[in-house]
Amino acid sequence: MATPLRADLKILKPNLLVKVEGLGRAWPEGPPITNAEILRHHPDTQGKPEALLQELGERVARAYGFRHRYMTRRPWEKSSASGETSESLAEKAVRLALKGRAKPEAFLLGSTTTRRYTGSQATAVLGKFALEIPAYDIKAGCSTSLASLHLAQALIKQGYDSVLVACAETLSKVVHPDLRETWFGLADGAAAIALRRVAKGGDFKILKSFYATDGRLVDMYTTPGDLPPTAEALAAHGYSLAGDSAQLKDHAKARYLAMIQAMLPTKKDRESIRWVIPHQVNRLLTEEVMQETGLSGELLWDAENFGNLGGASVLFTLVRALEEKKFKKGDQIFFMSVGGGLSFAAQLWRKS
Repeated sequence: MATPLRADLKILKPNLLVKVEGLGRAWPEGPPITNAEILRHHPDTQGKPEALLQELGERVARAYGFRHRYMTRRPWEKSSASGETSESLAEKAVRLALKGRAKPEAFLLGSTTTRRYTGSQATAVLGKFALEIPAYDIKAGCSTSLASLHLAQALIKQGYDSVLVACAETLSKVVHPDLRETWFGLADGAAAIALRRVAKGGDFKILKSFYATDGRLVDMYTTPGDLPPTAEALAAHGYSLAGDSAQLKDHAKARYLAMIQAMLPTKKDRESIRWVIPHQVNRLLTEEVMQETGLSGELLWDAENFGNLGGASVLFTLVRALEEKKFKKGDQIFFMSVGGGLSFAAQLWRKS
């Protein structure tokens, strides 16, 4: 049974006016990998007729919202097809964001798939740009995007005028060889956004922000194996994502329902939402939650073309929507995520 959301967890109301000074996205090079291509290589469906593979691929797309994805390491290969890492993808996204003439005073890099055991990945990315400013690594499961934005707001409130936030994942490197759901669900990508505090005008007002964790569930869905790696753990497919997906779904739904009730307590609040940007791991679950709560905003979903980007998914979709100028004055955007750890977060923004 899902653990209920505690009533005393605090929703912040920063009422923070921000201007977007830079944007960037990045993903591995090469053609996207389709559901049918994955099925061609998976041991359970390898050698099956092409028509059947296409049909099964469509079923996956309908059930979970995944059709294409980009991967640095294909699940059927023993090594990466490229030298891309979460760090290198973050660097590409940050480079694009800084082209917007952003001059950040602090930097947050969120990732659950860091390439460094002890060193700071955020500091390493900043080193590519000779920026000597505070740098923080954030790791909050699939809520990493919203956890990073949550902390960025606190830094701006503390006095930093401009904060650069990036999130990057190379989840293809933790695909479990025996769990087909991870073959379809995990993908790679990065996004970055530079936010500056302003007194008037601006692009968005951040109205509400919530982030919390429940460490009692830390091992429910994770990558087993202590660091440094051992030969025994590697042989047993340690350091690959595994867990009880059905149990995680139950906990995720309970958290989503509770967060929506807390963040948007009235029917009018829920009907005022124009756009919904969720963590993108299961489209049917997201639509089910929206229907049950009366959350009527339009769903922005990039997982169909980019797969589940884990901790980078929410920021990636936000940046894409900003690049395409989807938001109009007065639009309210609701963000929500639940991830392993267990982490859960939500935010409410309004377009100025």
